[in-house]
Amino acid sequence: MRDTGDPRTRRAARLSLGLALGASALLTAAAGPALAAPAPVDIPDYQAALDAVKSQATHNAVCRFLSAPLPDGGPRGAQTIPARTDPCQGVPSFTVKLPAALYEVTPAFAAGTARPVLAEALRIAYVVSPVSPDSGSGRSATVLLAATQGGGWHLAGVRESDSDGTYPTKGALGATVFSEPQLHAWYQLKPDSTVEPLNDAAKAGLDGRPSVSLADYQNLVKGRYADKQPGSEYDTKGFSSGFRPTAPVHDASSPAPLIIGGSGAALALAGGTFAFRRRRRAGAARSDVIAG
Repeated sequence: MRDTGDPRTRRAARLSLGLALGASALLTAAAGPALAAPAPVDIPDYQAALDAVKSQATHNAVCRFLSAPLPDGGPRGAQTIPARTDPCQGVPSFTVKLPAALYEVTPAFAAGTARPVLAEALRIAYVVSPVSPDSGSGRSATVLLAATQGGGWHLAGVRESDSDGTYPTKGALGATVFSEPQLHAWYQLKPDSTVEPLNDAAKAGLDGRPSVSLADYQNLVKGRYADKQPGSEYDTKGFSSGFRPTAPVHDASSPAPLIIGGSGAALALAGGTFAFRRRRRAGAARSDVIAG
């Protein structure tokens, strides 16, 4: 609007500008939350994963897990969790956070038969959600969802510590965070196909180097696991540091047990019952245990 020198004209111009800015601010505020938290593009059927994480069944499973003492020594067998009418009775309040994709190295990549590219090197092993105590102190955990045959996600287990749930969010912009569970190692694969360590175990896994190419990383894991794949002599003899994929597709309606290994202890779901299982160890190596 052209300034004619008339005070009434200037006031009208300021009012129009103020209304326009106010409308713009309202539109920005309205659009902000929707744009700030988009569904992760790397989780197929994210809404199904979110529904599973927020379900009462998952909440009750976490309560059962937190209500049982951690196994300390003793046999490697299952530890029964006492049945309660209200599984959350006496359990401190907690929050199950939003799900994220937990990537792991594919068996073909570890065997050296897959190409060193993102699509062939990594796969989603689980969808994970960290569990944090609302008080800020106390036990943390991670909810694990596995892919259901035919699509969707179902509760696969609850694991001690929230590291499996928080590490997937620690990568740089555009990077894909993944785990080498046999070493407790976490890495990020950057868009330029370089692999960088995110914890001390990963630094050791790269022989102390600050980064390597994805092809060089494949050579490292091939040297560690190519002769230790499922069905190999190393595997059939029961050694616990072999390579074992941790997330087969599972039919949620099947009564077959699915046992999830974890840091110290995990809640296993088997035919609707809950039991603790301890992880086999050989030195610092780690083996995920899956029973079909």
